[in-house]
Amino acid sequence: MEYVHVCTDPKQVDWYIERAVCEAQNHNGVWDDVKNVCHPRTADCFAWAKFWAGGLTYYGGLLGASGAAWLLLKRDAFPFWKAADMAGFAIPLGLGFGRMGCLMAGCCFGTTCELPWAVAFPWRSAASEEQFRDHLLASPKMWSLPVHPTQIYEAAASLAIAAVCLLWVHGRKRYDGQVFAAFLALYAIARFLLETLRRDDRGGLLGLSTSQLLGFVMLGVAAAIHWTRGRRPLLRAPATG
Repeated sequence: MEYVHVCTDPKQVDWYIERAVCEAQNHNGVWDDVKNVCHPRTADCFAWAKFWAGGLTYYGGLLGASGAAWLLLKRDAFPFWKAADMAGFAIPLGLGFGRMGCLMAGCCFGTTCELPWAVAFPWRSAASEEQFRDHLLASPKMWSLPVHPTQIYEAAASLAIAAVCLLWVHGRKRYDGQVFAAFLALYAIARFLLETLRRDDRGGLLGLSTSQLLGFVMLGVAAAIHWTRGRRPLLRAPATG
């Protein structure tokens, strides 16, 4: 909801940063002496679109890239669904490495845990600031408590999906678009489950995160592709000898 409040009422957006940082030129915020937090100085209804400042998500990128791909492929007269099948294993492969970037950036972190492979993030990280807001830490200048490395979990799941789509589904597909549909369904299920271990602020509705709700949409799209495309037999090039 933060992007909504930045647009409608910046006073509802709390930045847990120091006063000097708040009033610095790069933030240009307004300090709240009562709550000891920083607020945005002005409303910005397009903050969500400023990709150079971070904040965009994978699902949004997938939607935008799919639309751009459709336009470019149509211009070049290349079969869309054949290209989609290639993307069906290339996208999760790239996502597997991309989540390693999330780990290094400290975003997309998980809930606290005491597992041997739990990770902690340095002070002023997204995890430490979130735990400070949850009153788990006395100060945002402390290292975070150990949390689930959900970035690694998703990287592993994405690489596994890429392997299944490339090594299993692709060689057995019955129609163009089947690999892409399999990717959508597998990723939606994996992401839905991983979201239960995430703790970063992602917004949501009805007790589900935004990504979980979008996961239902992805499953519906995958089912629609299978239902419509599955009726069309795969045309293979005749063997030459």
